[in-house]
Amino acid sequence: MDLTTFLGFGGLVAIAWFALVNGGVPAAFLNWHGVVIVMGGVAAATLINTPLRYLWEALRSLALLIGGGHYQDRQAIIASVVGLAEQVQARGTSAFQDADGAAAGGFLSRAAQAAIEYNNADLVEQILDSEIDQNYDHQNEIINVFRTMGVLAPMFGLVGTLVGIVEVLRQIANPEQVGAAMAIALTTAFYGIVLANVFFVPVAGKLRIRYWEELRGKTIVLQGIVMMMRGTVPLVIERKLQSYR
Repeated sequence: MDLTTFLGFGGLVAIAWFALVNGGVPAAFLNWHGVVIVMGGVAAATLINTPLRYLWEALRSLALLIGGGHYQDRQAIIASVVGLAEQVQARGTSAFQDADGAAAGGFLSRAAQAAIEYNNADLVEQILDSEIDQNYDHQNEIINVFRTMGVLAPMFGLVGTLVGIVEVLRQIANPEQVGAAMAIALTTAFYGIVLANVFFVPVAGKLRIRYWEELRGKTIVLQGIVMMMRGTVPLVIERKLQSYR
């Protein structure tokens, strides 16, 4: 489990509990009209903006907030690559068949298979580098789903505020109703701002880090495989790969 994600959401729950227990959240904040405008507006606009495939992948990517993925442990990836390099040095290129299928989310095994199939370091580097770049571009589009939601939520909060202000003006001759109408108008903006800054923007930021870790892990594997094919000794491979941060 990712510790920072756990602590962050735990802190939000603690703040909400404290506010409720100590009366810091009056009934005026419970504005279902505003919830419908913000949540429904964000959902509808996101459907218009984003293909269903990316929406589904964005939902699946939320698992990375908890599990962290296969690329967090850089040292474990380097150890797997160096271990394979030692086998290649001892047994030759046939050792690529014994690459750890679980290392780096299976990318080490796929890279080793490419080395067997093409038997050309430059070609393998070109193919794998292209795969990594295209995958990273695709992941950025998934991040953009949450970034877009983070932009939309405050905007629909503003829409709800404008609707509420219209109601305020309609009730201007009735002072007893003006306060309640203004509260509804302002809480809608509150929902949009909180939703964007507590969920959508942080999720996009955490996914950006996770995908960067994946990019780094795959680059380590790529460079390791290419150096093995060029006959670089395992000690040099390890020192080279340790330079990746």
